[in-house]
Amino acid sequence: MANVGAGTTADSSVDAPLYQQVVQSLRDSITAGTFAVGERLPTEDALCRSFGVSRHTVREALRALRAEGLIASRQGAGSTVMQRSSRPLYTYSVNSIEELLQYAAHVRYEVDKSGIVVADAALAERLGCKPGERWLRVEGFRYAAGETVPACWTEVFVRADYAGIALKIGRSAGTIYSWIEEMYGVHVESVEQTLRGEPMPDDIAPMLGAEPGSMAVGVHRHYRLGDGSLIEVASNLHPVDRFSYSVRLSRRT
Repeated sequence: MANVGAGTTADSSVDAPLYQQVVQSLRDSITAGTFAVGERLPTEDALCRSFGVSRHTVREALRALRAEGLIASRQGAGSTVMQRSSRPLYTYSVNSIEELLQYAAHVRYEVDKSGIVVADAALAERLGCKPGERWLRVEGFRYAAGETVPACWTEVFVRADYAGIALKIGRSAGTIYSWIEEMYGVHVESVEQTLRGEPMPDDIAPMLGAEPGSMAVGVHRHYRLGDGSLIEVASNLHPVDRFSYSVRLSRRT
């Protein structure tokens, strides 16, 4: 097992919180190969002594490294190095409604399951529709270009009147709303978007490389036609530490 080595004590004079200093030091050691993939990190006690910090600080640092996908921890077995580079931060930048609508065109959608559902009272309230309405429900994961770990989990509801687009989802490049427009001759006039923090479901967390019980950023969109009718509702759940959202606002002239 590699040693953390001398001179790694966290520097209290640095502005960054102590746990972040520990994270940076361990991350650098992993990236440099001091700790090889498959090798165990020193125990929590050893890290506390090496960095001169509390056990709480060490645990926060290990939690951050797990969130980055650099290590995996198992009770009684310590922490093991999984890879030498962190997972990329998924940055979503929006400067116009066109860019908002093109979001799905930049990521690959792999469908896990799909089918027609009838909205009960709970689902109707969630979607903003009437109970008894029929919807095509599609669930799966989206992957950024060149990545093997999903960027997010996605759940999409499409009004059953437009369910024919199911043949394209996950098989063709493009956006669901544009397929609806193309196939059915309608036009999306407005998109309502909401971002909120919410718990990551336990059954989804492992697939996203997230900790069970951790927080997620939920990005929810309601697509409407010119007459206000709702035709699509899309929800994406991103690990909170791997998602960045940027909006540029311009003054009206």
